[in-house]
Amino acid sequence: MKRLSLAAATVAVFALTGGAAHAAAHVPPPTAHGTLRIAGHFRDGGTVAARGLRWRPGDLPRGDRLLSFTVATVWEACDSPAGPCAPAADSTATPFAARRYVAGHADVGRYLRVTQTAAETVETDPATFTFHVLRASRTWTSRRAIAAYPAGGAPTTAFVNGLPERRTGSNSERFQVAAPHFNAADGVPALTYRVDDRAWTAVPSGRVISTGLLGRGTHRVRVRASNAAGTTTQSFRWRVTALPAPQPCRGCWHPPHLDSTGRPMRWDWQIGRVTPLERTGRRAVDIYDVDGFLTTAAELRALHTTWQAATLPHPRAFCYLDLAWEDYRPDGTPGPGRFPARALGNVYFGFPQERWVDVRQLEALKPMIERRIRMCAAKGFDAVELDDIDSFDPPRTTGFQLTPGDWQNFLAFTDNAVHRSGMAVLWKNSALLAWWGRRYADGAVVEECYAFGPCFSAGLAGTSAYGITCTALSGPRPCGWDAFTSRGKWVGEDEYREDGLVCAPGRSCTGRHAFSAFCHAVYAPPNGFSALRMTDELDGTVFQPCPSGI
Repeated sequence: MKRLSLAAATVAVFALTGGAAHAAAHVPPPTAHGTLRIAGHFRDGGTVAARGLRWRPGDLPRGDRLLSFTVATVWEACDSPAGPCAPAADSTATPFAARRYVAGHADVGRYLRVTQTAAETVETDPATFTFHVLRASRTWTSRRAIAAYPAGGAPTTAFVNGLPERRTGSNSERFQVAAPHFNAADGVPALTYRVDDRAWTAVPSGRVISTGLLGRGTHRVRVRASNAAGTTTQSFRWRVTALPAPQPCRGCWHPPHLDSTGRPMRWDWQIGRVTPLERTGRRAVDIYDVDGFLTTAAELRALHTTWQAATLPHPRAFCYLDLAWEDYRPDGTPGPGRFPARALGNVYFGFPQERWVDVRQLEALKPMIERRIRMCAAKGFDAVELDDIDSFDPPRTTGFQLTPGDWQNFLAFTDNAVHRSGMAVLWKNSALLAWWGRRYADGAVVEECYAFGPCFSAGLAGTSAYGITCTALSGPRPCGWDAFTSRGKWVGEDEYREDGLVCAPGRSCTGRHAFSAFCHAVYAPPNGFSALRMTDELDGTVFQPCPSGI
């Protein structure tokens, strides 16, 4: 769940709780230098590139801070130089690594149009985290139509939208295959594939190949394109290795399932605020989950030394980090040591300023991951909450066709890295892998399991997806979050006011809508969770924890 819903506009202004947005007239937009054009081979299968244009951020007023700067490239194919135009045939998941484009068979006879859009995200008021997103675009359309593939030339295809690394702990992969390049006179090619020594099989119509579960060792996938002109084969070889074993977090504070009174340890989730809000008296909590970037070391010192807790001497703090890309973060500009441009995929639905990440590219992502973890540790956080780890369900979510194994490979490294930094780590959502995640993580944060899915393993037992068959809690693969609490690990769960399912405490509601019914179902069982109702802005304005209303 995200704390900011950001509109796609030429100029957009946003602020977290504590202040209102205002006009951005004083912030200059990005500036372009040069003339955009397309250069390269204008034929089916030929590579072209956007050339001639350089972008830079506008000269910012004193006191403003550039959070990120990106340049996206989008390709279209047009019926004529004047249009109309539609997305080009071989467009990829990410626009930030798309300066080069391979013309597709469906582009033949059409004219390529390229648009580059530079976007700068500028913070103008740190106190309220008010920031502005400004964009500027340039477009150029070729005067040459895409020519046909050479007659008599053997057809070709390629892998698109990324590949696993040559060594990975993931035990399953999905490969995307480009539409073939060919001359129509030679016939439409047949696409077939082979994983290891299995039989050759027709590539599915969606051109996504699934390997199924793989053992350790070397594997190879081959894709063959064949018609009357001949055959070509693309091949990729990689090695599946053992995942790193879970590393214990020695000396860490591990959030326990129950507090000293025998109830699920109370928490509050405030990632929609710049400054954490203290709960006192009967509303005091033992755990605050707050934004890792915006919360300061001084605020954490106060929380740890002077704030009131429910049952502890003072509260503990979780560092919220999103594993999707957000352009309003200070490490949002793609580049070395940050998010690699090729790893930024589809827009996170409903949040156009955020994109899913290709977690297969672990080596390239490690510097960014480790820098963020060091930031949390240096500020004094007790644990790290890692958001958006469930993008394999469904695989098409990100644009990269990720698998559960891809996430296991990524999280085994990341969770261990958090432990090496002296902090506990929290699992987030993703019930399907809870049985595995409890080995690496010290607790979990769950959203809306009461509203949209079973919270407990018993409700998911017997279901299967992506090669995983869920069991009851006593089995080897329990898929509910009681997989954590049954081992004494804390789980925090929230339901949102905006869903309209759970009524506020004190309201006269019937059936499962009653707040007391929610608390009885999620909070009260022996392996229950620290449950509460809040607003999806996560700004502290709604805080209704169980057991109120029971």
